[in-house]
Amino acid sequence: MESFFSGCKLKIGQIVFVLPSEVPDLLRNGACIVDVRTELETEIKAFGAENVVYMPFDELDAKWVSLPLEKPLIFADAVGLHSKEAAEKMHSKGYCVVASLSGGIADWEKDGMPMKAGKYQELNGPCPCMIRPHERK
Repeated sequence: MESFFSGCKLKIGQIVFVLPSEVPDLLRNGACIVDVRTELETEIKAFGAENVVYMPFDELDAKWVSLPLEKPLIFADAVGLHSKEAAEKMHSKGYCVVASLSGGIADWEKDGMPMKAGKYQELNGPCPCMIRPHERK
């Protein structure tokens, strides 16, 4: 089962980093995305894929046993920082069929992967003092 991610291009140390374009095939073969972003972040933008589990990073230590451990897990966040930490935590617990989504949901969206809008209106702006509703086309 550890070889599940063997076709992925990037591995640093014990952690495999999957590209957004690699994820659909991995999901079809039984993997699951574990979104470790906060609830607010997931309500703004969400992965438009099947097999997504929400486990905020700050709850991972206490609730990791509730993850679908029979499946390969792809940890994902906003840009790939907490997902790497989450994959490392799981690896240290002996669960080795884990990967981190390179670039998080930011690269997922940039690469044209399916997205779902959350219940909150998407915001944009160059700094917090200028945030305004995102103009939809």
